[in-house]
Amino acid sequence: MIISCSENDVSTTELTPTSTPLLASTPIPASTPIPASTPLPASTPLPDIKQVPTVEPIVEVKEEPKDDDFQEGITFKRNTPLNNLFIYKRDVGNTKDYEEIMMANEESQKKRAELAEEQAEELLRAKQRESLVKETFDSLDNPRRTSQYLGWGKFYDVESLRLFATERVTDQFMLRVAAIYKLMFSKNDLIYDDLQNTFFQTIRDEYVFQKILYMDKSGNYDETQNELMSRYPGGGYQHNSWGNIVYQAGADKAEQKREIVLQVLSTMGFSLRLLSDDLDGRISNSVLRKAYEEAVDKNLFIYNPSQNFSQEDYINHATNFFLVRVICKEWGITYLDTGTDVIFRANDKDHLINNLPLSHKLYEEYVEKILNPLDPELFEDILEYNFEPKIY
Repeated sequence: MIISCSENDVSTTELTPTSTPLLASTPIPASTPIPASTPLPASTPLPDIKQVPTVEPIVEVKEEPKDDDFQEGITFKRNTPLNNLFIYKRDVGNTKDYEEIMMANEESQKKRAELAEEQAEELLRAKQRESLVKETFDSLDNPRRTSQYLGWGKFYDVESLRLFATERVTDQFMLRVAAIYKLMFSKNDLIYDDLQNTFFQTIRDEYVFQKILYMDKSGNYDETQNELMSRYPGGGYQHNSWGNIVYQAGADKAEQKREIVLQVLSTMGFSLRLLSDDLDGRISNSVLRKAYEEAVDKNLFIYNPSQNFSQEDYINHATNFFLVRVICKEWGITYLDTGTDVIFRANDKDHLINNLPLSHKLYEEYVEKILNPLDPELFEDILEYNFEPKIY
């Protein structure tokens, strides 16, 4: 029997049938064993069997269809409003939607960056204010005790302005008022040194002073203070004062702020009148009077006092309160925006500039060159500063 293998057939291997094939229909009887001991004759050579080559099965690889919406793969954005998730273009429908989402995402990141920058700047400003307030209080001495001013137990000088207080007014409160004046009297790039020095000299020559009174929780003054309400300290300090700052234990903070701002700026308005006739509202052609009348004519300033005044006293008070409100708007202070006696309808500094040009010009020509603006947040820091008075 000869076995042949075709080299040309690479897919299958078949045995060439012999001349006498086995009949498929003739089964081998199960009872007839196949002799296991019958060797091939030695004279019969082994057939020349060639090595059949190993054929690797052919695996057909089908190419997956391309997804046009996924050609650019996966886009990964860090620190985005999408919480650092993967964004698949195929999840957003089409390229236009994808671009709109990316633009919105970039705009959101920009706003976040701007907000972070603003917060950092605000933190820096807060630290600068804190440092300035601490530096200011560290530079202040304790109030001086005295018995020469008709019952006013202590006083404090800020530049040429003298503050008087009764004994029951705490040193801390008195120093807070002193700190406010000290910062208003400090320098900046807009201050005219000669004009500011003339202002200080006027205060000194005219004996301008500020009184600070004590009131108990029930709203009453004690007997000594009741007497002081109608008396001046003496020693040259007789007339040139405008109102009293009232220190009330346990008072509402908002009301206390309003009280201090009103009286401090009223004293400054009174002092500016002594400096120049242009700032005396009682004079009909003064700069202040013209600015006041402009605001009244435009229905932006209304003064409705709760008590009856003569015409002269009415103009005196109305123009001073008007100047105080102008300064507050220029500085951004809003504590005096409430109330019915005095109504100032300028919303803010820009509104004032656009609608009351005479008022803004007055501020630029005089106030801005003499007083350093008191930042509202700085004012808050002064009133809430926690410090221990110096002990000598």
